[in-house]
Amino acid sequence: MLAIGVFFFGCEKPTAEKIAEIYQLQMDPTPENLATLHELLDAKDRDLRVTALSAIVTLGVDDAAELAVAALNDEDAFVRATAAKLVGDQDDPALSGFLARVLREDPDALVRKRACQALARIGGDEAAPALITALRDPDSLVRLEAIKGARRVAPGQGSARLAELLAADPMWEVRVRAASALSLCGDPAAGEALQVALSDPIEFVRAAAAKALADFRPEPSPKRIAGDPEGTN
Repeated sequence: MLAIGVFFFGCEKPTAEKIAEIYQLQMDPTPENLATLHELLDAKDRDLRVTALSAIVTLGVDDAAELAVAALNDEDAFVRATAAKLVGDQDDPALSGFLARVLREDPDALVRKRACQALARIGGDEAAPALITALRDPDSLVRLEAIKGARRVAPGQGSARLAELLAADPMWEVRVRAASALSLCGDPAAGEALQVALSDPIEFVRAAAAKALADFRPEPSPKRIAGDPEGTN
């Protein structure tokens, strides 16, 4: 057992050594060592905070979800990004509201990207509206994850914005994903957008549009949902 007092023996210890000791605490989760991990969540060094957070939440302690959600407000973006993943790891749809807020408000693109991935995993009442809204995120990688997530939790919805992305997004990977997602949108406008994309300058986009058209099945437009102010048409 690693005694609590030994952990911070010598403040001059390199961060790597302190991180190694955190993993030792995790491997021996006595009440005393768990208490130390909790204390390290307030460490000044962000690498110690994020390692302690991952260690204690991964252990599945009773307050794991609460700790992960609290870390979504950390001053450091890397800690918040890790926290978003850990919230998703809880597989609890009731936590979707916390992730939706992060996706709407966090200034860091990596954090928003992780929030997209976590929402796609847990679903929940606020997942679909948040992911559809994130189709307009200023960061291309967030948009890419938002498309993937929306396709999983809200298939067939957000077609208006998907059509816009297919037509004009500067990142061809986003256009490919948008084409694939539009195959689930049965409204005529989706089919028209896919037809236009057959002339995209990027071969992969053209191929994705062709496949989407082959899978396309026209049907009444999906019901409009909150978070998609223009509707799904």
